[in-house]
Amino acid sequence: MKQIIFLVAFLISAFTFAQNTGSIVGSVLDVEENNTPLTLAKVILKETGAEALSDENGNFKFENLKEGSYTLVSSFVGYETKALETMVVSNKTNTVTLQLGASTLSLDDLMLAFASEDKKETASVTNN
Repeated sequence: MKQIIFLVAFLISAFTFAQNTGSIVGSVLDVEENNTPLTLAKVILKETGAEALSDENGNFKFENLKEGSYTLVSSFVGYETKALETMVVSNKTNTVTLQLGASTLSLDDLMLAFASEDKKETASVTNN
C-alpha cells in the first residue's frame, strides 16, 4: 500500500513540474519577396543561447521554456538582423512571425570602407 501511495505522489509531482513550461513557434519570412519563407535562417534565444534553424517552410520551434520574457534574434546572410521580445506562459505555445528585409549598404558606406582601407595601406607603406 505504501508503494502505491508513493507512486501516485511521484506521478502527481512529475506532472506538476512538467507543466511549468511553454514554447515558442514561429516563421521567418522574406519581406522583399512577398513574405516567402526563409529556409535555414538562424533564430537565437538571447537569454539561453539556444539556436534553431528555420525549415523549408521558414518554421522554427523552441520547447520546454520557463515562463518569462525572451528575446528572439533572427538573422540570415544578406538580410538585416532583427530582435523581437516575446513572453512565454506556462502550458501555452506563443506563435511569432519574424520578417527580415534585405540588408542595404549605401554607396557612401562603401566609399568610406574603401577609403579607410586605402589609408591603412598608405600608413603601413610610409611607416616602413
